[in-house]
Amino acid sequence: MKQINKLLIVRISALGDVCMTIPIIYLLAEKYPYMKIYVLTRGKFKQLFFSCPSNVVPISYDEYFSKGFIGILKAFSKLREYKFDAVADFHGILRTYILDSLFKISGTSTEIVDKERSKRKKITALDGDKTQVQVSFFKRYSNVLSRLNLCIDLEYNSLFLPLLKKERKRNCIGIAPFARYYTKTYPLDYIKELIYKLVSSGYEVLLFGGGEKEMSILEDISGQSEYVSVVSDKLSFKEQLEVMASLRLMISMDSANMHLASLVNTPVVSIWGGTTPNCGFLGWQQSIDDALCMKIVCQPCSISGTPECPLGTLDCMRKLLPDMVYNHILEKYSI
Repeated sequence: MKQINKLLIVRISALGDVCMTIPIIYLLAEKYPYMKIYVLTRGKFKQLFFSCPSNVVPISYDEYFSKGFIGILKAFSKLREYKFDAVADFHGILRTYILDSLFKISGTSTEIVDKERSKRKKITALDGDKTQVQVSFFKRYSNVLSRLNLCIDLEYNSLFLPLLKKERKRNCIGIAPFARYYTKTYPLDYIKELIYKLVSSGYEVLLFGGGEKEMSILEDISGQSEYVSVVSDKLSFKEQLEVMASLRLMISMDSANMHLASLVNTPVVSIWGGTTPNCGFLGWQQSIDDALCMKIVCQPCSISGTPECPLGTLDCMRKLLPDMVYNHILEKYSI
């Protein structure tokens, strides 16, 4: 294979998944400084690359990808003008498969992430092997690159990470209580109890969320104590990361906030329900010891979460009591 001087990496969404590509992209950019790396993602996610290496360029064609097959053809027409030497598809969904096929037909070397969907079905089936550990997505992305003869060291500490540094407040903890799906969301009554325990122990709590409904709930919670406040969802990603970088600790579900905090090296205590760390989505350089999971017989029930608990109990969350989370925090991150 000839030397790759211009590479396209494709990861259109979602926020947490795009965050997971950033360490890989930055390691690649450092290893191959002569190579221009274009990252195709959603327009609003381009701002995540505010401190990227100079040879990384985020691009977006949202206006085309929302228009079905014809839109993908138009996006390909635009992308083809860059004359890429190779394409690395980190997304692996139908619309990127179509894009991949178009690049292959045009003679561009193209590799696609292997999500091993058959193994996913085995781990999420009710009678499946719940102890089976899936390959980390950081490793999956690295494998895509290696098939293009681009090798990176996942143990190397990138000069571009963390994205920014701030002085940490020892008594300040962030909590992101929401997730996209019900089975990935810690019960609200448990969140309130955990916040009460943390405040009673001398911690200041900052709440993270997004959208009118979530922010309304957080405002109600913050009104119960002067030591609890809400981080505005109107902040840019850089501004949100500046707040996260100042935290002693972040408490998050298996959600985008877990991955955002990873990008600024803030320790994360993650809470897992319908999904588990075995699914391969634990944040960049996060400790498995800080991934709190009951490991009951029905976990995981899905890879990315579901709107309802298949058994109707949500035992995976309900059995993970606030005291358990609180005691873990005191043991490892006491003031």
